Amino acid sequence: MILAAKAVKDGEADAVLSAGNTGALLAAGFFIVGRIKNIDRPGLMSTLPTIDGKGFDMLDLGANAENTAHHLHQYAILGSFYAKNVRGIDKPRVGLLNNGTESSKGDPLRKEAYDLLAADESLNFVGNVEARDLMDGVADVVVTDGFTGNAVLKAIEGTAMGIMGLLKNAIVGGGLRAKLGAFLLKDNLRGLKNSSTIQMLEARFCLV
Repeated sequence: MILAAKAVKDGEADAVLSAGNTGALLAAGFFIVGRIKNIDRPGLMSTLPTIDGKGFDMLDLGANAENTAHHLHQYAILGSFYAKNVRGIDKPRVGLLNNGTESSKGDPLRKEAYDLLAADESLNFVGNVEARDLMDGVADVVVTDGFTGNAVLKAIEGTAMGIMGLLKNAIVGGGLRAKLGAFLLKDNLRGLKNSSTIQMLEARFCLV
């Protein structure tokens, strides 16, 4: 992992892919590759699924347990750049994860971050977004602190695995008719599994 990070630092590679420890990868990126200018802290990002299949980018997903409003502003810039240049979204909609959509909602961190994002004309800021709306595609980029982001990530992941488990149990314990129905729908069910949150949550990016 360290050699791979050094290859990026030396210009021998453009990116690092790793199935290893996330903390070690984060440390390698931070201490060897280095931070982007004016970015105080690296963030973990993943493209999570939406019902329409387009997905959304979310960060931070756990690189930092605590963040300042300025960190969230920087995450919005990083996420927007990624969504535009990697995913090809012309004007990525940036949302701030909060406990309500009103601009007055949230704790001091969320309120300060809201003001910073709203004042940045380079961002297509759409305001606060709630966790229940994430999979409906309410934003292309969602920013939050690492503690909250990691909790939301694991909640989505656990829900997806739970639903798939319930579906499997319903088929196995549903008798002949359920098994026949599953056989007729096997291609659709396989596609659902392959495109589900369980699969998409595996890829995470360290933006430094």
